[in-house]
Amino acid sequence: MAGKAMLHRPSEMVRVMTKFDKIKLFREIFKGREDVVPRHWISAKTGRSGYSPICRNEWQYLRCQKRGMKVTCAACENKAYMPLSDSLIYDHFMGKHILGVYPLFSDNTCYFIAADFDNHKKNLSPLHDIRAFYEVCQLQEIPCYILRSKSGTGYHAFIFFEGPVPARKARVVIFALLQEAEVIKDNMELSSFDRLFPNQDKLSGKGFGNLIALPFQGKAAKNGHTLFLNPDSGFITPYKNQWDILAGIQKNTVSVLDDLISEWNLSQTLTGDENSQLAEYTGYSPKSAYPLSDFQRVAEECAFIAHCRDDAKTLSEPDWYILLTIAARCKDGRQLSHKLSEPYPEYTPEETEAKIRHALDSPGPYCCRTIQRINGRYCKTCKHIGKVKSPIVLGRKKTTYQENTGRFHTGSIVRHLHYQLTSKEKELIGKHYKFYRSLDKGSRIPRTEAQKHFQWVCQGQRHPSSSHERAYLKYKKIQAAQKPVQYGYPEIQSAQSGVRETILWPADLKGVRWHDFFMLDYKTASDKTSSEKSELQIAHSKDIYGSGRNDSKCTGHISGF
Repeated sequence: MAGKAMLHRPSEMVRVMTKFDKIKLFREIFKGREDVVPRHWISAKTGRSGYSPICRNEWQYLRCQKRGMKVTCAACENKAYMPLSDSLIYDHFMGKHILGVYPLFSDNTCYFIAADFDNHKKNLSPLHDIRAFYEVCQLQEIPCYILRSKSGTGYHAFIFFEGPVPARKARVVIFALLQEAEVIKDNMELSSFDRLFPNQDKLSGKGFGNLIALPFQGKAAKNGHTLFLNPDSGFITPYKNQWDILAGIQKNTVSVLDDLISEWNLSQTLTGDENSQLAEYTGYSPKSAYPLSDFQRVAEECAFIAHCRDDAKTLSEPDWYILLTIAARCKDGRQLSHKLSEPYPEYTPEETEAKIRHALDSPGPYCCRTIQRINGRYCKTCKHIGKVKSPIVLGRKKTTYQENTGRFHTGSIVRHLHYQLTSKEKELIGKHYKFYRSLDKGSRIPRTEAQKHFQWVCQGQRHPSSSHERAYLKYKKIQAAQKPVQYGYPEIQSAQSGVRETILWPADLKGVRWHDFFMLDYKTASDKTSSEKSELQIAHSKDIYGSGRNDSKCTGHISGF
Protein backbone atom coordinates (compact mmCIF):
# COMPACT_ATOMS: atom_id res chain seq x y z
CA MET A 1 0.00 0.00 0.00
CA ALA A 2 1.33 3.43 -0.85
CA GLY A 3 2.70 5.34 2.08
CA LYS A 4 3.24 2.23 4.20
CA ALA A 5 6.67 1.18 5.33
CA MET A 6 7.45 -2.40 6.33
CA LEU A 7 9.97 -2.93 9.06
CA HIS A 8 11.18 -6.46 8.35
CA ARG A 9 14.06 -8.36 9.84
CA PRO A 10 14.49 -12.06 8.99
CA SER A 11 14.30 -14.46 11.91
CA GLU A 12 17.96 -15.35 11.28
CA MET A 13 18.89 -11.81 12.27
CA VAL A 14 16.72 -12.01 15.37
CA ARG A 15 18.55 -15.12 16.51
CA VAL A 16 21.91 -13.34 16.44
CA MET A 17 20.65 -10.17 18.13
CA THR A 18 22.08 -9.45 21.55
CA LYS A 19 20.00 -8.47 24.55
CA PHE A 20 20.93 -4.84 24.00
CA ASP A 21 19.86 -5.09 20.35
CA LYS A 22 16.48 -6.39 21.45
CA ILE A 23 16.08 -3.63 24.02
CA LYS A 24 16.92 -1.09 21.32
CA LEU A 25 14.35 -2.67 19.01
CA PHE A 26 11.72 -2.62 21.78
CA ARG A 27 12.34 1.07 22.50
CA GLU A 28 12.18 1.84 18.78
CA ILE A 29 8.76 0.18 18.37
CA PHE A 30 7.07 1.36 21.58
CA LYS A 31 8.48 4.84 21.34
CA GLY A 32 7.15 7.42 23.76
CA ARG A 33 8.57 10.10 25.99
CA GLU A 34 11.93 9.06 27.40
CA ASP A 35 12.53 12.02 29.70
CA VAL A 36 10.04 10.62 32.21
CA VAL A 37 9.18 6.98 33.02
CA PRO A 38 5.99 5.94 34.86
CA ARG A 39 6.31 2.91 37.14
CA HIS A 40 3.52 0.87 38.70
CA TRP A 41 3.14 0.85 42.48
CA ILE A 42 0.88 -0.80 45.06
CA SER A 43 0.35 0.63 48.55
CA ALA A 44 1.12 -1.89 51.27
CA LYS A 45 -1.23 -0.08 53.68
CA THR A 46 -4.32 0.56 51.58
CA GLY A 47 -3.85 -1.77 48.62
CA ARG A 48 -4.32 1.13 46.21
CA SER A 49 -2.30 1.02 43.00
CA GLY A 50 -1.32 3.32 40.18
CA TYR A 51 1.59 4.74 38.21
CA SER A 52 3.99 7.54 39.15
CA PRO A 53 7.04 8.94 37.35
CA ILE A 54 10.30 7.51 38.67
CA CYS A 55 12.02 10.22 40.70
CA ARG A 56 15.57 10.22 42.05
CA ASN A 57 14.39 11.99 45.22
CA GLU A 58 11.43 9.73 45.94
CA TRP A 59 11.05 9.21 49.73
CA GLN A 60 14.35 11.02 50.34
CA TYR A 61 14.43 12.83 53.68
CA LEU A 62 13.85 16.62 53.34
CA ARG A 63 13.57 16.25 49.57
CA CYS A 64 10.47 14.20 48.81
CA GLN A 65 7.48 16.33 49.72
CA LYS A 66 5.22 13.26 49.69
CA ARG A 67 6.65 12.22 53.08
CA GLY A 68 5.16 14.82 55.38
CA MET A 69 3.60 17.52 53.23
CA LYS A 70 1.60 15.03 51.10
CA VAL A 71 2.27 17.01 47.93
CA THR A 72 1.74 15.32 44.58
CA CYS A 73 4.78 14.51 42.45
CA ALA A 74 3.75 17.04 39.82
CA ALA A 75 3.62 19.86 42.40
CA CYS A 76 6.81 18.87 44.23
CA GLU A 77 9.55 21.49 44.08
CA ASN A 78 12.32 18.87 44.34
CA LYS A 79 11.16 16.43 41.69
CA ALA A 80 13.96 14.94 39.60
CA TYR A 81 12.49 12.54 37.07
CA MET A 82 14.70 9.73 35.81
CA PRO A 83 14.92 9.20 32.04
CA LEU A 84 14.33 5.84 30.39
CA SER A 85 17.34 3.53 30.33
CA ASP A 86 18.19 0.06 29.03
CA SER A 87 18.51 -1.23 32.59
CA LEU A 88 14.94 -0.16 33.42
CA ILE A 89 13.66 -1.95 30.31
CA TYR A 90 15.68 -5.07 31.18
CA ASP A 91 14.23 -5.17 34.71
CA HIS A 92 10.77 -4.79 33.15
CA PHE A 93 11.44 -7.85 30.98
CA MET A 94 12.66 -9.77 34.04
CA GLY A 95 9.50 -8.91 35.99
CA LYS A 96 11.18 -6.80 38.67
CA HIS A 97 8.75 -3.92 38.04
CA ILE A 98 6.06 -2.75 35.62
CA LEU A 99 6.81 0.23 33.41
CA GLY A 100 4.48 2.38 31.37
CA VAL A 101 5.03 4.92 28.62
CA TYR A 102 3.55 8.33 27.84
CA PRO A 103 2.82 8.17 24.08
CA LEU A 104 2.06 11.89 23.61
CA PHE A 105 5.16 14.05 23.05
CA SER A 106 5.47 17.71 24.01
CA ASP A 107 4.86 18.71 20.36
CA ASN A 108 1.51 16.79 20.46
CA THR A 109 2.70 13.99 18.19
CA CYS A 110 2.89 10.25 18.74
CA TYR A 111 4.69 7.26 17.23
CA PHE A 112 1.87 4.83 17.94
CA ILE A 113 -1.75 4.86 18.99
CA ALA A 114 -3.51 2.13 20.95
CA ALA A 115 -7.12 1.29 21.77
CA ASP A 116 -8.01 -0.30 25.09
CA PHE A 117 -10.75 -2.94 25.28
CA ASP A 118 -11.75 -4.18 28.71
CA ASN A 119 -14.52 -5.91 30.63
CA HIS A 120 -14.62 -4.03 33.91
CA LYS A 121 -18.30 -4.85 34.52
CA LYS A 122 -17.89 -8.54 33.57
CA ASN A 123 -20.81 -8.34 31.12
CA LEU A 124 -19.09 -7.35 27.86
CA SER A 125 -17.23 -9.15 25.10
CA PRO A 126 -13.88 -7.46 24.42
CA LEU A 127 -12.78 -10.40 22.27
CA HIS A 128 -15.73 -9.85 19.91
CA ASP A 129 -14.97 -6.12 19.68
CA ILE A 130 -11.25 -6.63 19.14
CA ARG A 131 -11.94 -9.04 16.29
CA ALA A 132 -14.32 -6.59 14.63
CA PHE A 133 -11.80 -3.75 14.94
CA TYR A 134 -8.98 -5.90 13.60
CA GLU A 135 -11.08 -6.94 10.61
CA VAL A 136 -11.85 -3.31 9.70
CA CYS A 137 -8.14 -2.44 9.95
CA GLN A 138 -7.30 -5.34 7.66
CA LEU A 139 -9.90 -4.24 5.13
CA GLN A 140 -8.38 -0.75 5.10
CA GLU A 141 -4.87 -2.25 4.87
CA ILE A 142 -3.79 -0.67 8.14
CA PRO A 143 -1.54 -3.08 10.09
CA CYS A 144 -2.90 -3.63 13.58
CA TYR A 145 -1.37 -5.68 16.39
CA ILE A 146 -3.32 -7.12 19.31
CA LEU A 147 -1.87 -7.78 22.77
CA ARG A 148 -3.58 -9.07 25.89
CA SER A 149 -3.44 -6.65 28.83
CA LYS A 150 -1.43 -7.48 31.95
CA SER A 151 -4.64 -8.31 33.85
CA GLY A 152 -5.59 -10.90 31.24
CA THR A 153 -9.17 -9.62 30.93
CA GLY A 154 -8.67 -6.98 28.23
CA TYR A 155 -6.83 -6.25 25.02
CA HIS A 156 -4.73 -3.47 23.52
CA ALA A 157 -4.81 -2.83 19.76
CA PHE A 158 -1.67 -1.04 18.54
CA ILE A 159 -1.13 0.86 15.29
CA PHE A 160 2.44 2.04 14.73
CA PHE A 161 3.76 4.96 12.67
CA GLU A 162 7.00 5.40 10.76
CA GLY A 163 7.56 8.88 12.22
CA PRO A 164 5.87 11.39 14.50
CA VAL A 165 2.19 11.83 13.61
CA PRO A 166 -0.14 14.55 14.99
CA ALA A 167 -2.12 12.88 17.76
CA ARG A 168 -5.27 14.67 16.63
CA LYS A 169 -5.04 13.15 13.17
CA ALA A 170 -4.33 9.66 14.51
CA ARG A 171 -7.23 9.82 16.97
CA VAL A 172 -9.72 10.99 14.34
CA VAL A 173 -8.83 8.03 12.12
CA ILE A 174 -8.97 5.49 14.97
CA PHE A 175 -12.36 6.77 16.09
CA ALA A 176 -13.55 6.35 12.49
CA LEU A 177 -12.26 2.77 12.41
CA LEU A 178 -13.94 2.02 15.75
CA GLN A 179 -17.22 3.36 14.43
CA GLU A 180 -16.74 1.43 11.20
CA ALA A 181 -16.44 -1.74 13.27
CA GLU A 182 -19.53 -0.67 15.27
CA VAL A 183 -17.46 -0.84 18.44
CA ILE A 184 -18.45 2.68 19.48
CA LYS A 185 -21.98 3.93 18.89
CA ASP A 186 -24.85 5.48 20.82
CA ASN A 187 -25.23 2.46 23.10
CA MET A 188 -21.76 2.57 24.62
CA GLU A 189 -23.00 0.41 27.48
CA LEU A 190 -22.63 -2.60 25.19
CA SER A 191 -19.10 -1.74 24.07
CA SER A 192 -15.90 -2.93 25.71
CA PHE A 193 -13.91 -0.04 24.24
CA ASP A 194 -12.53 2.05 27.09
CA ARG A 195 -10.10 4.68 25.79
CA LEU A 196 -7.29 5.58 23.42
CA PHE A 197 -3.61 6.08 24.14
CA PRO A 198 -3.03 8.98 23.77
CA ASN A 199 -6.44 10.03 25.01
CA GLN A 200 -6.05 13.69 24.08
CA ASP A 201 -5.13 15.73 21.03
CA LYS A 202 -2.72 18.02 22.84
CA LEU A 203 -1.13 18.39 26.24
CA SER A 204 -2.90 20.73 28.63
CA GLY A 205 0.37 21.84 30.25
CA LYS A 206 -0.57 20.25 33.59
CA GLY A 207 0.76 16.75 33.01
CA PHE A 208 2.12 14.21 30.56
CA GLY A 209 -1.18 12.86 29.21
CA ASN A 210 -2.37 9.32 29.83
CA LEU A 211 0.00 6.35 29.86
CA ILE A 212 -0.15 2.76 28.71
CA ALA A 213 1.63 -0.18 30.33
CA LEU A 214 4.55 -1.47 28.29
CA PRO A 215 4.24 -5.04 26.97
CA PHE A 216 6.66 -7.96 27.49
CA GLN A 217 6.41 -7.63 31.28
CA GLY A 218 8.17 -10.65 32.77
CA LYS A 219 5.61 -11.93 35.28
CA ALA A 220 2.58 -11.23 33.10
CA ALA A 221 4.27 -12.78 30.05
CA LYS A 222 4.60 -16.11 31.88
CA ASN A 223 0.78 -16.24 31.89
CA GLY A 224 0.53 -15.31 28.22
CA HIS A 225 -0.30 -11.65 28.90
CA THR A 226 1.30 -8.47 27.47
CA LEU A 227 2.30 -10.47 24.38
CA PHE A 228 1.37 -10.26 20.69
CA LEU A 229 -1.61 -12.54 19.98
CA ASN A 230 -1.95 -14.68 16.89
CA PRO A 231 -5.08 -13.78 14.85
CA ASP A 232 -5.15 -17.34 13.47
CA SER A 233 -6.02 -18.52 16.98
CA GLY A 234 -8.81 -15.99 17.36
CA PHE A 235 -6.51 -13.78 19.49
CA ILE A 236 -6.37 -16.43 22.19
CA THR A 237 -2.82 -17.78 21.82
CA PRO A 238 0.35 -15.66 21.70
CA TYR A 239 2.75 -15.99 18.82
CA LYS A 240 5.44 -18.60 19.36
CA ASN A 241 8.33 -16.17 18.79
CA GLN A 242 7.53 -12.69 20.01
CA TRP A 243 10.79 -11.17 18.83
CA ASP A 244 10.16 -12.23 15.23
CA ILE A 245 6.83 -10.38 15.38
CA LEU A 246 8.41 -7.32 16.97
CA ALA A 247 11.16 -7.25 14.33
CA GLY A 248 8.60 -7.51 11.54
CA ILE A 249 6.25 -4.76 12.72
CA GLN A 250 4.70 -2.88 9.82
CA LYS A 251 4.47 0.86 10.34
CA ASN A 252 2.26 3.44 8.63
CA THR A 253 3.23 6.84 7.32
CA VAL A 254 1.11 9.93 7.77
CA SER A 255 -0.05 9.56 4.16
CA VAL A 256 -2.01 6.45 5.17
CA LEU A 257 -4.01 8.57 7.61
CA ASP A 258 -4.40 11.36 5.05
CA ASP A 259 -5.78 8.91 2.47
CA LEU A 260 -8.41 7.59 4.88
CA ILE A 261 -9.30 11.10 6.04
CA SER A 262 -9.87 12.07 2.42
CA GLU A 263 -11.76 8.90 1.46
CA TRP A 264 -14.07 8.99 4.48
CA ASN A 265 -14.47 12.77 4.46
CA LEU A 266 -13.07 13.24 7.96
CA SER A 267 -11.55 16.65 7.28
CA GLN A 268 -14.39 18.50 9.03
CA THR A 269 -13.75 16.59 12.24
CA LEU A 270 -10.02 17.19 11.87
CA THR A 271 -10.14 20.94 11.20
CA GLY A 272 -12.13 21.65 14.32
CA ASP A 273 -15.64 21.70 15.70
CA GLU A 274 -17.18 22.08 19.12
CA ASN A 275 -15.96 18.62 20.09
CA SER A 276 -12.37 19.67 19.50
CA GLN A 277 -12.83 23.00 21.28
CA LEU A 278 -14.04 21.13 24.34
CA ALA A 279 -11.12 18.72 24.05
CA GLU A 280 -8.62 21.59 23.85
CA TYR A 281 -9.90 23.06 27.10
CA THR A 282 -10.25 19.90 29.15
CA GLY A 283 -7.56 17.76 27.61
CA TYR A 284 -10.19 15.10 26.95
CA SER A 285 -12.30 14.28 23.94
CA PRO A 286 -15.76 12.74 24.05
CA LYS A 287 -15.35 9.10 23.07
CA SER A 288 -17.57 9.53 20.06
CA ALA A 289 -17.22 11.47 16.85
CA TYR A 290 -20.95 12.16 16.75
CA PRO A 291 -22.07 15.80 16.58
CA LEU A 292 -22.85 17.68 19.78
CA SER A 293 -26.46 17.74 20.94
CA ASP A 294 -28.76 20.62 21.86
CA PHE A 295 -29.36 20.28 25.62
CA GLN A 296 -32.57 22.32 25.58
CA ARG A 297 -34.06 19.94 23.03
CA VAL A 298 -32.95 16.94 25.09
CA ALA A 299 -34.60 18.38 28.25
CA GLU A 300 -37.81 19.07 26.34
CA GLU A 301 -38.04 15.46 25.16
CA CYS A 302 -36.64 13.58 28.19
CA ALA A 303 -38.41 13.85 31.54
CA PHE A 304 -35.39 12.52 33.44
CA ILE A 305 -33.07 15.21 32.09
CA ALA A 306 -35.72 17.85 32.81
CA HIS A 307 -35.85 16.54 36.40
CA CYS A 308 -32.06 16.85 36.69
CA ARG A 309 -32.23 20.43 35.45
CA ASP A 310 -35.21 21.53 37.57
CA ASP A 311 -34.27 19.68 40.79
CA ALA A 312 -30.58 20.61 40.74
CA LYS A 313 -30.64 21.84 44.37
CA THR A 314 -31.44 18.37 45.72
CA LEU A 315 -30.09 16.18 42.93
CA SER A 316 -28.51 12.91 44.05
CA GLU A 317 -24.93 12.09 43.06
CA PRO A 318 -25.88 9.23 40.66
CA ASP A 319 -28.40 11.44 38.85
CA TRP A 320 -25.87 14.30 38.74
CA TYR A 321 -23.23 12.10 37.12
CA ILE A 322 -25.71 10.79 34.55
CA LEU A 323 -26.61 14.39 33.75
CA LEU A 324 -22.95 15.33 33.22
CA THR A 325 -22.27 12.42 30.84
CA ILE A 326 -24.95 13.94 28.62
CA ALA A 327 -24.63 17.68 29.27
CA ALA A 328 -20.85 17.68 28.78
CA ARG A 329 -21.38 16.27 25.29
CA CYS A 330 -23.85 18.98 24.33
CA LYS A 331 -23.09 22.39 22.86
CA ASP A 332 -21.03 24.53 25.28
CA GLY A 333 -20.91 21.43 27.45
CA ARG A 334 -18.44 22.62 30.09
CA GLN A 335 -20.18 25.91 30.82
CA LEU A 336 -23.55 24.19 30.68
CA SER A 337 -22.45 21.51 33.15
CA HIS A 338 -21.25 24.11 35.65
CA LYS A 339 -24.46 26.12 35.25
CA LEU A 340 -26.59 23.04 35.88
CA SER A 341 -24.51 22.13 38.95
CA GLU A 342 -24.34 25.58 40.59
CA PRO A 343 -27.76 25.43 42.38
CA TYR A 344 -26.52 22.57 44.57
CA PRO A 345 -25.68 23.99 48.05
CA GLU A 346 -22.26 22.31 48.26
CA TYR A 347 -21.25 23.10 44.68
CA THR A 348 -17.55 23.77 44.08
CA PRO A 349 -15.99 24.51 40.67
CA GLU A 350 -13.08 22.14 41.40
CA GLU A 351 -15.24 19.12 42.20
CA THR A 352 -17.52 19.81 39.24
CA GLU A 353 -14.60 20.21 36.87
CA ALA A 354 -13.17 16.88 38.03
CA LYS A 355 -16.57 15.26 37.54
CA ILE A 356 -16.84 16.70 34.03
CA ARG A 357 -13.45 15.26 33.14
CA HIS A 358 -14.51 11.89 34.51
CA ALA A 359 -17.76 12.03 32.54
CA LEU A 360 -15.90 12.85 29.31
CA ASP A 361 -13.39 10.11 29.98
CA SER A 362 -16.20 7.55 30.16
CA PRO A 363 -16.94 5.58 26.96
CA GLY A 364 -20.10 7.59 26.24
CA PRO A 365 -23.33 9.10 27.57
CA TYR A 366 -25.54 7.01 29.83
CA CYS A 367 -28.13 4.87 28.05
CA CYS A 368 -31.86 4.80 28.71
CA ARG A 369 -31.70 1.26 30.00
CA THR A 370 -29.20 2.21 32.69
CA ILE A 371 -31.18 5.31 33.61
CA GLN A 372 -34.30 3.17 34.01
CA ARG A 373 -32.41 0.87 36.35
CA ILE A 374 -31.07 3.74 38.51
CA ASN A 375 -34.10 6.06 38.52
CA GLY A 376 -36.85 4.85 36.23
CA ARG A 377 -39.77 6.84 37.65
CA TYR A 378 -39.44 9.47 34.90
CA CYS A 379 -39.21 6.89 32.11
CA LYS A 380 -42.62 5.27 32.62
CA THR A 381 -44.51 7.79 30.49
CA CYS A 382 -41.70 8.55 28.02
CA LYS A 383 -42.92 8.52 24.42
CA HIS A 384 -39.44 7.54 23.26
CA ILE A 385 -39.19 4.43 25.43
CA GLY A 386 -37.80 1.55 23.38
CA LYS A 387 -37.09 3.83 20.44
CA VAL A 388 -33.92 5.58 21.52
CA LYS A 389 -30.88 4.20 23.30
CA SER A 390 -29.75 7.38 25.03
CA PRO A 391 -31.41 10.74 25.72
CA ILE A 392 -28.52 12.50 23.99
CA VAL A 393 -29.77 11.53 20.53
CA LEU A 394 -32.95 13.54 21.11
CA GLY A 395 -30.91 16.73 20.80
CA ARG A 396 -29.48 15.99 17.39
CA LYS A 397 -30.89 17.31 14.16
CA LYS A 398 -32.66 15.23 11.57
CA THR A 399 -33.00 12.16 13.75
CA THR A 400 -35.26 9.43 12.42
CA TYR A 401 -36.06 6.10 13.95
CA GLN A 402 -36.57 2.82 12.15
CA GLU A 403 -39.08 0.61 13.89
CA ASN A 404 -37.96 -2.53 12.06
CA THR A 405 -34.29 -2.38 13.06
CA GLY A 406 -34.33 -0.51 16.34
CA ARG A 407 -31.58 1.83 15.14
CA PHE A 408 -31.43 5.51 14.50
CA HIS A 409 -29.85 7.54 11.80
CA THR A 410 -28.90 11.19 11.84
CA GLY A 411 -28.38 13.00 8.60
CA SER A 412 -25.08 14.48 9.69
CA ILE A 413 -23.70 11.06 10.54
CA VAL A 414 -24.85 9.62 7.24
CA ARG A 415 -23.03 12.37 5.39
CA HIS A 416 -20.01 11.97 7.62
CA LEU A 417 -18.02 8.86 8.34
CA HIS A 418 -20.00 5.94 9.69
CA TYR A 419 -22.57 5.47 6.94
CA GLN A 420 -20.35 5.90 3.90
CA LEU A 421 -19.40 2.81 1.97
CA THR A 422 -15.69 2.31 1.61
CA SER A 423 -14.24 1.20 -1.71
CA LYS A 424 -13.90 -2.36 -0.40
CA GLU A 425 -17.51 -2.39 0.76
CA LYS A 426 -18.66 -1.08 -2.60
CA GLU A 427 -16.87 -3.97 -4.26
CA LEU A 428 -18.46 -6.45 -1.85
CA ILE A 429 -21.96 -5.09 -2.46
CA GLY A 430 -21.42 -4.89 -6.20
CA LYS A 431 -20.24 -8.47 -6.43
CA HIS A 432 -22.49 -10.25 -3.93
CA TYR A 433 -25.59 -8.07 -3.60
CA LYS A 434 -27.98 -10.57 -5.17
CA PHE A 435 -26.78 -13.32 -2.86
CA TYR A 436 -27.01 -11.06 0.20
CA ARG A 437 -30.53 -9.96 -0.71
CA SER A 438 -31.75 -13.52 -1.27
CA LEU A 439 -30.62 -14.51 2.21
CA ASP A 440 -32.10 -11.35 3.69
CA LYS A 441 -35.50 -11.82 2.04
CA GLY A 442 -35.62 -15.56 2.77
CA SER A 443 -35.79 -16.62 -0.87
CA ARG A 444 -32.60 -18.65 -0.41
CA ILE A 445 -32.31 -21.40 2.19
CA PRO A 446 -29.08 -20.99 4.17
CA ARG A 447 -26.85 -24.06 3.72
CA THR A 448 -23.92 -23.21 5.97
CA GLU A 449 -23.54 -21.89 9.50
CA ALA A 450 -22.13 -18.67 8.08
CA GLN A 451 -25.19 -18.18 5.86
CA LYS A 452 -27.48 -18.83 8.83
CA HIS A 453 -25.56 -16.27 10.83
CA PHE A 454 -25.86 -13.76 7.97
CA GLN A 455 -29.63 -14.28 7.89
CA TRP A 456 -29.88 -13.88 11.67
CA VAL A 457 -27.93 -10.62 11.42
CA CYS A 458 -30.37 -9.33 8.80
CA GLN A 459 -33.23 -10.23 11.14
CA GLY A 460 -31.58 -8.41 14.06
CA GLN A 461 -30.98 -11.59 16.06
CA ARG A 462 -27.17 -11.45 15.96
CA HIS A 463 -24.43 -8.83 15.86
CA PRO A 464 -22.52 -8.57 12.56
CA SER A 465 -19.17 -10.35 12.77
CA SER A 466 -17.85 -10.34 9.19
CA SER A 467 -17.07 -7.78 6.52
CA HIS A 468 -19.94 -9.12 4.38
CA GLU A 469 -22.51 -8.62 7.12
CA ARG A 470 -21.28 -5.15 7.99
CA ALA A 471 -21.14 -4.04 4.38
CA TYR A 472 -24.69 -5.20 3.65
CA LEU A 473 -26.15 -3.71 6.84
CA LYS A 474 -24.45 -0.41 6.18
CA TYR A 475 -25.79 -0.37 2.63
CA LYS A 476 -29.32 -0.97 3.95
CA LYS A 477 -28.87 1.82 6.50
CA ILE A 478 -27.82 4.24 3.79
CA GLN A 479 -30.89 3.37 1.75
CA ALA A 480 -33.16 3.98 4.74
CA ALA A 481 -31.45 7.08 6.10
CA GLN A 482 -30.63 9.11 3.02
CA LYS A 483 -32.78 10.49 0.27
CA PRO A 484 -33.31 8.09 -2.60
CA VAL A 485 -30.08 7.72 -4.54
CA GLN A 486 -29.75 7.19 -8.27
CA TYR A 487 -30.04 3.51 -9.07
CA GLY A 488 -29.39 1.51 -12.16
CA TYR A 489 -31.55 -1.53 -12.71
CA PRO A 490 -29.48 -3.98 -14.73
CA GLU A 491 -31.25 -7.04 -15.99
CA ILE A 492 -29.64 -10.21 -14.69
CA GLN A 493 -30.32 -13.53 -16.36
CA SER A 494 -30.98 -16.28 -13.86
CA ALA A 495 -28.82 -19.30 -14.57
CA GLN A 496 -31.49 -21.57 -13.16
CA SER A 497 -34.66 -20.35 -14.89
CA GLY A 498 -33.24 -18.46 -17.83
CA VAL A 499 -35.60 -15.58 -17.05
CA ARG A 500 -34.16 -12.09 -17.05
CA GLU A 501 -34.96 -10.43 -13.74
CA THR A 502 -34.41 -6.88 -12.50
CA ILE A 503 -32.68 -6.34 -9.15
CA LEU A 504 -31.85 -3.26 -7.11
CA TRP A 505 -28.26 -2.33 -7.89
CA PRO A 506 -26.53 1.02 -7.28
CA ALA A 507 -25.31 2.46 -10.55
CA ASP A 508 -21.89 3.37 -9.19
CA LEU A 509 -21.19 -0.23 -8.13
CA LYS A 510 -21.56 -1.88 -11.52
CA GLY A 511 -18.61 -3.76 -12.90
CA VAL A 512 -16.49 -3.82 -9.76
CA ARG A 513 -14.26 -6.75 -8.84
CA TRP A 514 -12.57 -7.71 -5.61
CA HIS A 515 -10.10 -10.28 -4.42
CA ASP A 516 -11.85 -11.66 -1.35
CA PHE A 517 -9.65 -11.09 1.66
CA PHE A 518 -11.42 -13.26 4.19
CA MET A 519 -11.25 -16.88 2.99
CA LEU A 520 -14.29 -17.01 0.74
CA ASP A 521 -15.01 -20.56 -0.33
CA TYR A 522 -16.61 -21.43 -3.67
CA LYS A 523 -18.26 -24.72 -4.60
CA THR A 524 -16.38 -26.74 -7.19
CA ALA A 525 -17.81 -27.47 -10.63
CA SER A 526 -17.47 -31.22 -10.28
CA ASP A 527 -20.35 -31.81 -7.87
CA LYS A 528 -22.59 -28.75 -8.19
CA THR A 529 -25.18 -27.53 -10.63
CA SER A 530 -24.54 -24.58 -12.90
CA SER A 531 -26.50 -22.25 -10.66
CA GLU A 532 -24.55 -23.41 -7.63
CA LYS A 533 -21.14 -22.98 -9.20
CA SER A 534 -21.17 -19.25 -8.63
CA GLU A 535 -22.80 -19.41 -5.23
CA LEU A 536 -20.79 -17.71 -2.51
CA GLN A 537 -20.13 -19.53 0.73
CA ILE A 538 -19.52 -16.86 3.33
CA ALA A 539 -16.75 -17.79 5.72
CA HIS A 540 -17.85 -18.01 9.32
CA SER A 541 -15.97 -16.01 11.91
CA LYS A 542 -14.23 -19.12 13.23
CA ASP A 543 -12.80 -19.74 9.75
CA ILE A 544 -11.60 -16.15 9.53
CA TYR A 545 -10.01 -16.04 12.95
CA GLY A 546 -9.16 -19.70 13.43
CA SER A 547 -10.74 -22.39 15.56
CA GLY A 548 -9.53 -20.88 18.82
CA ARG A 549 -7.56 -23.98 19.79
CA ASN A 550 -4.49 -23.48 21.90
CA ASP A 551 -1.03 -23.88 20.44
CA SER A 552 0.62 -26.48 22.61
CA LYS A 553 4.00 -25.31 21.44
CA CYS A 554 3.47 -21.77 22.67
CA THR A 555 5.43 -21.25 25.86
CA GLY A 556 3.54 -18.11 26.93
CA HIS A 557 6.65 -16.10 27.72
CA ILE A 558 9.18 -13.92 25.97
CA SER A 559 11.30 -16.66 24.49
CA GLY A 560 14.73 -15.77 23.26
CA PHE A 561 15.51 -13.05 25.75
